[in-house]
Amino acid sequence: MIRWPADLTQLQREFRRAKPFAHAVLDGAVAPADHALLAQAFADEPQMLVENEIYLHLRSADPPQRPWLRALHGELSASGAVVSRICGLTVSRADGAAYAYLEGHYLLPHSDWRKGEQRALAYAYYLAPPLRGGELELFSCTTRRGAIVATRADRRIAPRANRLVLFEVSETALHRVREVLRGARLSLAGWFYP
Repeated sequence: MIRWPADLTQLQREFRRAKPFAHAVLDGAVAPADHALLAQAFADEPQMLVENEIYLHLRSADPPQRPWLRALHGELSASGAVVSRICGLTVSRADGAAYAYLEGHYLLPHSDWRKGEQRALAYAYYLAPPLRGGELELFSCTTRRGAIVATRADRRIAPRANRLVLFEVSETALHRVREVLRGARLSLAGWFYP
């Protein structure tokens, strides 16, 4: 299902050289017909509203329940060798859920790093972009004695349909999902683990 390039050199280079922290973007990640089936399955995926001090969105079970979404999740999890080559980190499995950010939904700046959870890489596959907002925003961090003392928004990645984004997980890999201003941002997202 996932159309990894035959030559991974460009993605490897992009990941290593990316700023403000390591990340890579793969457009056209699946065949257009498969993407259409994934988007159709998303409409029937059960989700619940989740909210806390840093986010508001809809989330499915992990893994998703609809066969096409579960198949994409399974293929991502089975792609550890390819993802390891792209990112230079050894990963063996992935988790993930379906997420819908509707108008007014957001995810504030944060790091996915959690002590003991061993998240190595985060991923997001976009099924449908909002009409406005919902970009993945990456932050540059200034640290002093191991603590973040300043941040600056550095890069925005549009949630284009059929786009897969991979990015490193570390204490200073701060990112957010900008508020969706119009439409809905639909994705399958999760983490790769060693």
